[in-house]
Amino acid sequence: MSKKSCEAAESIKDALLRMARVNCNFYLDLKGFLSMIIFKKLFAPIALLLCFTLPLSLTGCSASSAQPFSKTGFYFDTVISLTCYGNDAQTVLDEAFELCGHYENLLSYTKEGSDIWNINHANGQPVTVDSETASLLQTALYWSEKTDGLIDPTITPISQLWNFSGDPAGPVPKQSQIDALLPHVDYHNIRIDGNTVTLADPDAQLDLGFLAKGAIADRLKAFFLQKNITSALINLGGNVLAVGQKPDGTAFRTGIKKPFSETNELVDIVALKDQSLVSSGNYERCFRENGVLYHHILDPHTGYPADTGLSSVTILSDSSTDGDALSTSCFLLGYEKGRELIDSLPDVEALFLLSDGTIYRTKGFPQS
Repeated sequence: MSKKSCEAAESIKDALLRMARVNCNFYLDLKGFLSMIIFKKLFAPIALLLCFTLPLSLTGCSASSAQPFSKTGFYFDTVISLTCYGNDAQTVLDEAFELCGHYENLLSYTKEGSDIWNINHANGQPVTVDSETASLLQTALYWSEKTDGLIDPTITPISQLWNFSGDPAGPVPKQSQIDALLPHVDYHNIRIDGNTVTLADPDAQLDLGFLAKGAIADRLKAFFLQKNITSALINLGGNVLAVGQKPDGTAFRTGIKKPFSETNELVDIVALKDQSLVSSGNYERCFRENGVLYHHILDPHTGYPADTGLSSVTILSDSSTDGDALSTSCFLLGYEKGRELIDSLPDVEALFLLSDGTIYRTKGFPQS
């Protein structure tokens, strides 16, 4: 490889690492897991994506142990990594990534022709969608009711107004702009009849980002088990789901990132066996203006970032769908009401990190 090629490869790797720090809440235990090099070329008419799959060795395992295989790519607007163990692992990983593409084609609100895109561009007309899309929308409405509307999948127009995904993000919208869009934020406008979905307000728009990655992680777990893969780790941009445990019987170790840490400092490390770990926080997609931090978790009642005294919420649960929805719900509810919600649910634990650095855990949340 030429010197210029080597320099280009290093630049790509550095860019990927910076992107991963922005998009991923969790840093995986690197024993037994080596991240693949990928890149997404930005600001081009066609985004280029390179995915490499290589067999990996597991530290501490005997030669007869199953070899892990890992594949990394860019889906759901974030870096994702899938690692699994087994004789057919590489083939199964390829099929799992095809499944990721399938769900992106269903659930992405930015991908033209997806179910969500079609609903958003139907001008209030009925749209026939895949049964899984309809089911996930029903789940979204369940959480909207559960949180008295703090979770609202029709927040999309205001989220876009804030431009948190821009480069640079921001600026802070004018109050008049927010006021003009708030009347269109109302989950009651979502009408579902079988596989037919209608937005009663033609100016409303959907985004299932608050639970889509969790739901897809659960689907991937079911797919792995169907393929007789009983040991795997799913990481969808920081939404982590362990399928079983490592072949040597040890847990998958996952770190909870300390918000705004420039040295990748961790709040804690959690050992996962057949469980999901999901965080939501004010540090994921955010910007500062005039010294004030503005983050992407918006209160649908005000159109502004939620100010609940929390910096992040981490949910430990069996269901990644629930974990994804609960992490956002609890952040919006604040510590007291969020803790009350978690305590009312079976097999769910939480770690609340307050803005002043105070940490609260529910009774069953482990401490390393």
